[in-house]
Amino acid sequence: MTENDPIIQVRDLAFSYNGEPTLVNVSFDIAEKEFLAIIGPNGGGKSTLVRLMLGLLDPVQGRILVHGRSPKKMAHCFGYVPQDVNINIHFPISVIDVILMGRMRYQGRRRISTEDRQKAMESMGMMGISGFENRRIKDLSAGQRERVFIARALATDPEILILDEPTAGVDSSGKTELYHLLKQLNESKTIIVVSHDLMIVSSYVKSVACVNRHVHYHPSNEITDAMMDMGYQCPVELVAHGQPHRILKIHGDF
Repeated sequence: MTENDPIIQVRDLAFSYNGEPTLVNVSFDIAEKEFLAIIGPNGGGKSTLVRLMLGLLDPVQGRILVHGRSPKKMAHCFGYVPQDVNINIHFPISVIDVILMGRMRYQGRRRISTEDRQKAMESMGMMGISGFENRRIKDLSAGQRERVFIARALATDPEILILDEPTAGVDSSGKTELYHLLKQLNESKTIIVVSHDLMIVSSYVKSVACVNRHVHYHPSNEITDAMMDMGYQCPVELVAHGQPHRILKIHGDF
């Protein structure tokens, strides 16, 4: 591997659930310090693609390489925030304890060290929630909780941060603030985000992968008519400032 090699390589990838194809003939590269948005319809294979990248699923065909090795061998490179975070927000647990869970998984032990606490505090600072450590999860807004879960992933100092629908349930201003923080993190980390917030995504990301069994990888933040037709199989328009409009300019065939 050289410094110009992609951090993630996907080659001829296919995956099926109970014999039903979910992903077919998928090939693309993700560069180091990329900010990639994965978009597409529900059931199109977005979350499956993420789980394959993480090594949580095995492809039925093709391969994924992370720094030239299998994802399972490179699990330490990833920080992952799933869409359905497995935590009962009414359980009486503090912010710092939630974040330290990430360190415990990372270290594979139960005792919390001074370094663990330092890393947890650093990750809180990166997400703009310093001073929240003793607050209860149930007392936070949806946007604040999402920052806590991202801080938990950051506490292991991952090289690649993957987030599945990080702004679900977050209000408009919270979404903008969150993506602004992710853009800052992108200065040192590769960011991969699954999202339906196309208007916000197109303002922050560097590349787009449109997933609907097949994957079209577009090395810019343009979300085009052609990509929408492929990904959603129908024209997609958004409403902004009371006016319907296409997301970005029409592109050529791909």
